[in-house]
Amino acid sequence: MKKITLAFLLLGAFMAKAQEVENDTIKTVSIDSLKQIVDEHSMRVSGLDERLSAAESILDEISKIKITGYIQAQYEMYDYWASDGGQHGILVPSGTSYEDNSFYIRRARVKFTYKPIDGVNFVLCPNFEVHQVTLKDAYVQLNDRWLNTFSLTVGQFNRLTYEVEYSSASREFAERSLMTRTLYPSERDQGAKLEADFVTKFNFPLKVQVAVFNGNFGQGALANQSKDVDNAKDIMARAVYSFKIPSKGLGIDFGGHTYLGTTTVIAQTTPPTVFSDVNNNLFTPIVGEKLKKELFGAEMQVYYDFLGGMSLKGEYIRGTYSGTTNTAQVNTLFNANKVRNVEGCYISLVKNVGKSNEASLRFDSFDPNTKLSGDAVTKKDDLKYNNWTYAWQYYYNTNIKLMASYTMPINEKSQNAGADYKQDKHDNTFTLRLQASF
Repeated sequence: MKKITLAFLLLGAFMAKAQEVENDTIKTVSIDSLKQIVDEHSMRVSGLDERLSAAESILDEISKIKITGYIQAQYEMYDYWASDGGQHGILVPSGTSYEDNSFYIRRARVKFTYKPIDGVNFVLCPNFEVHQVTLKDAYVQLNDRWLNTFSLTVGQFNRLTYEVEYSSASREFAERSLMTRTLYPSERDQGAKLEADFVTKFNFPLKVQVAVFNGNFGQGALANQSKDVDNAKDIMARAVYSFKIPSKGLGIDFGGHTYLGTTTVIAQTTPPTVFSDVNNNLFTPIVGEKLKKELFGAEMQVYYDFLGGMSLKGEYIRGTYSGTTNTAQVNTLFNANKVRNVEGCYISLVKNVGKSNEASLRFDSFDPNTKLSGDAVTKKDDLKYNNWTYAWQYYYNTNIKLMASYTMPINEKSQNAGADYKQDKHDNTFTLRLQASF
């Protein structure tokens, strides 16, 4: 029995030893093989990491670019006719017929904003028209990273009024007021702007802007707008103070602005071009003479959380404005060789109706010659206009909205400014607009 037991013990020890040797052999082979596999994968991962790093660098640059834009496609109906009732619609370029309705691409814009580093923005915004591409915004903005209060903008950008700076994509009406369109043609100009916003750092709700402009953008041919045409610079400043009463759901912004510039006589004809002054007296300026262009304005916007929200907005501008028919400087809405005392205003009421609709009403007025009125006005471009605009907007979603807008201009009547203006000339416009933004 003892011999049998000893034999089994020896056999077990031998088998255990053999298993141990076999395991060691397996471990040795497995580790070497694994090391080789790991090394191969390490090389592959290293190459992949390099490719991912390159892709990440590209994606990082792309993430610094923000692309936005919108298209406004619309249908217009023109309720226009002369005093004799014989001309309906708008005279087409050929001068042989009139149109009373049209489809129209009002705006098609893409805005590129590039932020290479914190505090620096590059902005480029072209507008695509049927016959040309024009540049709306092109500027560099530098923001101070220490006080978070000041910014410097250089290039082509909006002039400094509320209605000008209020985006066309957000506006409640099809067009800006006649006052703004006349006094600040194309809304933009080329220059430099210094802005201070004291709310971020100092919790004081005051914003101040000061800008220097060429002063001739939106006037004359596009080729004449790329640089200054008279060497004189125009200065503009604006200040806005805001306060809120959260418990009442009320917010009020109010402020003012000034525009100090000139219209320089850069050429004369033979015989010399005759101008008329603010009193309608004739004079002949010399080349280099600077005609006054000084404006002073006040503004207020009231926002009230009442039955879904509403706003009341208004601006008033008064001053002296000058114009010329010189092709390098002409303002199509102030197209005459003249200096005038001008005055304009608008007031608008906007009310949200439910979550998807908005109703708007605006009255705006512009008088291009405050010295004359009624039958004393002998030229149609000196007539005052009061305009009523009604609009309704339906927001399909955050990117698509539909607008219906109806504008009724009411001109000042004069027996001496032409047959069409002895009574109110019919020149109403209905606009149905579809806007898609991204």
